[in-house]
Amino acid sequence: MVGKMVRIPDEEVQRLAKEQGPGSVIARVWAQLQAQRAKDRQVFAFRFGPYRVTGPVPDARTEADIVDFGAEFDDEEE
Repeated sequence: MVGKMVRIPDEEVQRLAKEQGPGSVIARVWAQLQAQRAKDRQVFAFRFGPYRVTGPVPDARTEADIVDFGAEFDDEEE
């Protein structure tokens, strides 16, 4: 079950990226955050189930759509 989206604080993303190494998913998330913010975009890291994404704070409808999308893939893996 995917559940709801949870914002991951920058400090946690950076810490996990250092712990898990440069080839890890979370390290790529950190790199994406830095690249997008270098373009002056207000983006954050989010977790929903096993997935990690970056982007602006979603509105309620977008969040529900993303969670539903993730749930479709979650159901396929079972």
